[in-house]
Amino acid sequence: MDRFENLNFYDLLEIPVNASSFEIRQAYRDALSIYEEESMISDSFFTDGERNAILQRIEEAFSTLIDREQRGAYNREMVDAGAIDASLLENGKPKSKGPIPLFSLKKKTGQETLSTRVRDRIRRRDFSGVSEEILSKEFISGKDLKRLRKHVGIAIEEIFEVTRISLKVLKAVESDDVPSLPQGFYLRNFLKAYSELFQLDFNKVIDGYLGNIARLNNQK
Repeated sequence: MDRFENLNFYDLLEIPVNASSFEIRQAYRDALSIYEEESMISDSFFTDGERNAILQRIEEAFSTLIDREQRGAYNREMVDAGAIDASLLENGKPKSKGPIPLFSLKKKTGQETLSTRVRDRIRRRDFSGVSEEILSKEFISGKDLKRLRKHVGIAIEEIFEVTRISLKVLKAVESDDVPSLPQGFYLRNFLKAYSELFQLDFNKVIDGYLGNIARLNNQK
């Protein structure tokens, strides 16, 4: 485990420091396939706790490197620490291969669709304690939903692929970014889809979330 903790994000995903967004997404997808619960490779070498820790670090690496501002800050931090060579960052931007989905929705031979696999992973996890705690609250925040998602070990990109809720909206929901949230009917439907994916009482989630948003607006 120490070996994974000591790797920088580029080494963890096994990509060059000037990797393109496409390469980062591809590496992230490959890493998930290796360390997810159903993988025979990870099952042979890691406990559930170790696997979850690795997956969380992989998600952290992806979310940092896929965001331009976060990646820039991380690169500066790594250069200052002497972990990466600054000259490698000055070789020009890699050519973009265009917007490509993180995961393919097409069913491959001998493999389940991504949607089925994600739902199966959620069903197999015991997160009743966290979900009950959240549903017991009068006000439910986006941070509560994000904490549940991370506890289960599901990437936000996977929720997008399953529910087709845009990443922009998902990030706005999880960060309580009120100005960026969709209006009324659409927000309720998005919260319903999010809740049902994690087997939550969507009525409680919708009421709790909207109540929290109203509280935030009143505090302005």
